[in-house]
Amino acid sequence: MTSARDERRRTVEDLLRQRILSTAIEPGQRVNESQVADELGVSRTPVREALLRLEGQGWVRFDHGRGFVVTPLSADEVRETYPIIAQLEQLAVTTTGPALRGLAPALAEINRDFADSAEPGRSHELDARFHRTLVSRCGNGRLVALLARQWQTLSRYEYFYMADATDHQRSAEQHDAIISAIEAGDLAKVTDKVADNTVGSMYVLLDRLYR
Repeated sequence: MTSARDERRRTVEDLLRQRILSTAIEPGQRVNESQVADELGVSRTPVREALLRLEGQGWVRFDHGRGFVVTPLSADEVRETYPIIAQLEQLAVTTTGPALRGLAPALAEINRDFADSAEPGRSHELDARFHRTLVSRCGNGRLVALLARQWQTLSRYEYFYMADATDHQRSAEQHDAIISAIEAGDLAKVTDKVADNTVGSMYVLLDRLYR
């Protein structure tokens, strides 16, 4: 059973994550713990607990003399993490096998909503749902947990990616290609299209970060 303390910490964590994602708190900026606590009507304890969790996930770091600051976006993090996700998703898809076909209707519905979304936060949420659904029947809880941690690391970058309408449309088209391959029962093509979607995002983001 979830305790009230855990609920408070999660509420603070969700708020901070959303503000970092939307750059309301910018990279390099200090998180004002007292202000967040006052705004939510909580003590500083759940704020500190939330920040410690975000620190463990790479969203913030503790700077002596300043407190917690938002971690800058990193090209190295993009370059190192996206290929890991591509490999893990391909493994999950291969493990799922023929059961993938049963996911096609749900994936198509999610992608229709994704294609119609014009707000980066909503697009990011739907994209994450698409990928969670894609691996949901692999039968390997540890693999799904590994993916969840990597996805969390890249949440800020995905929000950044979805803010561009052209990139958003490209991602929707790549999702359609994945769904078509699933419906055709072509597992090899599914894994190829999954890699195209994930690694393609990496190259777009690297281009933006190096501008």
